[in-house]
Amino acid sequence: MEMAGSIIGIASAVATLVFWGIFSFDNPYQAPNSEVVGNLFVAAVIPAAFVVIGQFLKPKWFVFVAFLSSLPIGVYFLLSSGIIRCFSLVSVGYFISFLFIIINENREKSFHPIKSNIK
Repeated sequence: MEMAGSIIGIASAVATLVFWGIFSFDNPYQAPNSEVVGNLFVAAVIPAAFVVIGQFLKPKWFVFVAFLSSLPIGVYFLLSSGIIRCFSLVSVGYFISFLFIIINENREKSFHPIKSNIK
């Protein structure tokens, strides 16, 4: 289950990069603007980096931080129109990845092999 969480998290991070590229450089609603590109980089790409880093480190709170930081922009894009609305799925992917990782850690902690006292 941890592998599924990692795959979902990394796929969501890659999708973030794709949506950032579309919204920043191929936006049909507005010409590219350096301020928008920079703001969206901070709001979307940095949380994606947290997710990728969080997949390889033991404390998995990086993934939860990425979810929390991408949540406001995910809600904003959910209320917009067009393909950018799909960015909201990235926030959901971050949360599902975090849940899978936590479930797997709790499963590993609760599994205690029976110790035998036979000598």
